Amino acid sequence: MNLNLKTFDMPKKLREWAKKQDEHQARHIGTHIDVYNYSDLDLSLKSCRGVVVDVRDLDIIGCERVEKIEVEKGDFIIFRTGFMEKFGYGTEEYLDLKDAPFLTDEAVDSLIDRGIKFIGIDLHGIQHGKDHRKIDEYTESRGAYIIENMTNLNKISDIIQLKLEWNQKEGSTAIPVKIEVLG
Repeated sequence: MNLNLKTFDMPKKLREWAKKQDEHQARHIGTHIDVYNYSDLDLSLKSCRGVVVDVRDLDIIGCERVEKIEVEKGDFIIFRTGFMEKFGYGTEEYLDLKDAPFLTDEAVDSLIDRGIKFIGIDLHGIQHGKDHRKIDEYTESRGAYIIENMTNLNKISDIIQLKLEWNQKEGSTAIPVKIEVLG
């Protein structure tokens, strides 16, 4: 089972956006790791434990929710908002920020302080608007990374073993990633 977007019919709006971007910015389409600070990802992160957290009933994902998650150092915490499965990738509803849930700064700090390495979500960011890039840069500066636009979260269990594959290009702010559930 893969948790990344593979082949899909990219909506016209996203195709048009991608055509206007340089190669590195256009890589922000699909499932990817944000690296606005141009960090070199540690290859030891390519294998990790994933913890799927169902937050479909929340608009704001705060400390009270993330502090209930049993975390091990090096974990990949994945938030299932239901947006990908409900609306589909790249649709107007999927891209509409007014109804999209988000993680608070305090929730992100709580996860990083406990040693997680990845925060994944089935949305186009863990925060939105002007806060999107800021939280990605902040998280990266603390040694953790955001993975956006995950899929198939409704088809997996809560605790899983994951294998990640990526090819990082120098100067890129997004790294396309393949995420495979093992076992």
